[in-house]
Amino acid sequence: MQNLSIRDDWVGLESNPDVLTEYAHKLGVDKSWGFSDVFGLDEESLKHVPDPCVGMILLFPFSQREAHKRSHGGSKGQKTEGVWFMKQTVGNACGAVALMHTVMNCYDRVTHGSGKLEGFRKDAKNVDPHKRGQLFNKAIRDVHAGVASQGQTTAPRPTDNLEFHFVSLVAVDDILYELDGNNDGPIRVGTIGKGREGSFLHRVVEYVKSEYITPFPDSHFSLIALGPCDPKADDSNGR
Repeated sequence: MQNLSIRDDWVGLESNPDVLTEYAHKLGVDKSWGFSDVFGLDEESLKHVPDPCVGMILLFPFSQREAHKRSHGGSKGQKTEGVWFMKQTVGNACGAVALMHTVMNCYDRVTHGSGKLEGFRKDAKNVDPHKRGQLFNKAIRDVHAGVASQGQTTAPRPTDNLEFHFVSLVAVDDILYELDGNNDGPIRVGTIGKGREGSFLHRVVEYVKSEYITPFPDSHFSLIALGPCDPKADDSNGR
């Protein structure tokens, strides 16, 4: 039996929607759902984000993480009823953890309750976030290994210190949360309003601009959205 106290180091994921989509599908997310790049935060660019957008993954320089925490008074989040959260117990797995936070918090919308994701969900249902992270290591390692080497750039080594960090942004009961496996729990961002301007997508963009872009105007970031797949694009990949 595996010793769950041992911390592994995984190959870090590329910020690539095709890689994240394949990862999600291998876990059991329905093929009608997938990830896509958000190419800009202006209104015209946002019109091209698949609707409904049900979750977002943000990539930003790891060096900004501490400054971001200080802007929240050092808050590392707290346990929140109804929000699915796990601790990151695997080195370089922040991309995989962000993916899990995203899909698990809209589980009923994007899955049919089958595959590895369903088995993991059942096993991890009544455990604390740290044990949940340890179970994730055991349950998802093989899927991660099969996907993480893909992408447009050379995959890093498992022991490399990565410069960028992934977090998830999700809405639960019309509340926007930021989820980071290095925190103690979800960070409540604010409420989701009515109409397009108050939509999940626009609230995320508003938050990312104020918390990540304005304080670091010369920094690099990327934003990837979870939403409906283009059926024609899926057919072209040999579905």
